[in-house]
Amino acid sequence: MKKLVAAVLGMGIALAAPASAQVPDYPARPITLIMPYSAGTGIDTATRALAEKLRVRMKVPFIVQNKVGAGGNIGSEFVARSAPDGYTLLVVANTLAMNPGLYKNLPYDPVRDFAPVGLLFKGAMVLVAGSKVPARNLAEFVAAAAQAPGQYNYASSGVGTPQHLAMELLKEATGMNIMHIPHKGAGEAVTAIAGGQVEVGFVPIQSALVQIEAGTMHALAVSSPARQPALPDVATVAESVGKPFDVDLWYGLFAPAGTPAAIIDKLHRQMQEALADRDMQQSLSAQGMVSAVSTPAELDSLVRTDLARWARVIEARGITPN
Repeated sequence: MKKLVAAVLGMGIALAAPASAQVPDYPARPITLIMPYSAGTGIDTATRALAEKLRVRMKVPFIVQNKVGAGGNIGSEFVARSAPDGYTLLVVANTLAMNPGLYKNLPYDPVRDFAPVGLLFKGAMVLVAGSKVPARNLAEFVAAAAQAPGQYNYASSGVGTPQHLAMELLKEATGMNIMHIPHKGAGEAVTAIAGGQVEVGFVPIQSALVQIEAGTMHALAVSSPARQPALPDVATVAESVGKPFDVDLWYGLFAPAGTPAAIIDKLHRQMQEALADRDMQQSLSAQGMVSAVSTPAELDSLVRTDLARWARVIEARGITPN
């Protein structure tokens, strides 16, 4: 009997060893957060604030590294090909679920090649019009566009971006015939609308508030399912068109596929506690965002749902990359 007990105990230790060996003293060195967007953008600023909170909590540096290009694909591929050890992570927007419908030969799979950690932030967009556009709400603009098909233009921050696809979804819902003028980032799009070169466009709320307050642009509708505190008198698109419409900007944290579950769990717990910090909440508010809460499984489900959703829109609207 003693021999049997010893054998069973020895088997238990042998079975347990690999699991504990997967995460020895994690983290033991700096962690890199790959940012596939430009430095100084709202998501970059918010991520750097989060990185500082995580540095304090986990007692290792969190380094934000910008790997920009190809609609976020360069940075995403880099993480997908990185070692699954928890030291190289991806902070990415919902473009992760949009790009597969746009780029037919992606060098990574957004489901197979990543392990979701959880949602980080959410932000809404607002459909704005230049001061010379007489419409003061979405219904008025839809009516004006119907009277002059093909005569109005809309700006976006680039082909295949949430701003672009949100407008294509709106065109589908309303039958509007307006032309797309892509720009290099939300800043250029806002400048073009405020300057009267382009009539309308979806932009992140925080990017538009100064111009709205100055009177160089006015808000027609917000993209979220609920009205936004920053623009409480502006109706949602869903209210305006009488159909469901939800194109929030979401940002999530991902690790390479194969990252041990214990590492994912530790990152998730630390991330959620850091996001709940009051200073972090204020930093997000300054960027026009709020913290988001999800489990890894919920983020995985969101990616899968959005993949199907945006693939349909991209195919139906005949959208191709530049």
